[in-house]
Amino acid sequence: MKWLRRGGGKVSGGAGPIPTGGVFKTDGATAVAGGAAPELVGAGSPVLQRLSGDSSRVMELTTAVAPVILGITHHGSGHFVVDALDDRMRSGGQLVYTDGPFACRALANADDRPVRALRIQADGPWVVEVTGPDDAVVLDGHAERRASDVLRHEGGPAVAHLRYMGDSRSYDGGYFLTDTFEPDGSGFLDELANHVGPWTGEVPLSGPCLVYARSDGPWSITVRTGGG
Repeated sequence: MKWLRRGGGKVSGGAGPIPTGGVFKTDGATAVAGGAAPELVGAGSPVLQRLSGDSSRVMELTTAVAPVILGITHHGSGHFVVDALDDRMRSGGQLVYTDGPFACRALANADDRPVRALRIQADGPWVVEVTGPDDAVVLDGHAERRASDVLRHEGGPAVAHLRYMGDSRSYDGGYFLTDTFEPDGSGFLDELANHVGPWTGEVPLSGPCLVYARSDGPWSITVRTGGG
């Protein structure tokens, strides 16, 4: 696979360029067998729009251009691809590229990249639930996730310990990109991590903010606010 940094610099080589700004690609490390996708965890905010189907569709978003969270779930056993389309119905980024049952949450309409519609390629049942940025789960010191997700840091400046476990089924160990945005998702703040393969490290964390991690495999974050 080929990955691009937020600014466009190549990270690793392979097939299929993937623009960033709210996108990620996985080769299936977060999928589970048996037709049951992992449960998505949100803060319980109202669903603004619900899209569903069991085949390939192009579905227009009705939530205007304000930042939103997309809860994406695939229950089929085959290939599953989701592309974000811009105002001219061109692909502005690939949100999902995987096989089998899968679930993740993505941040859309952030960083001046409006999404008009979603192109979904699937041969099994899928659901996309659109919620506001307030549906990001509060990061209460520590969190672990199996795939990409959006969390909310409500505290002030802190230190974040990030750990990416990697994707054992990917030849390059998988990809991990973590950015922070304003609490309402309106503006980009900082890039915390951009790595191929398993990685761990500490990074400064501004706050309050949204933490958006795009990941090919399991990852965790631990936040400490004091010195030392």
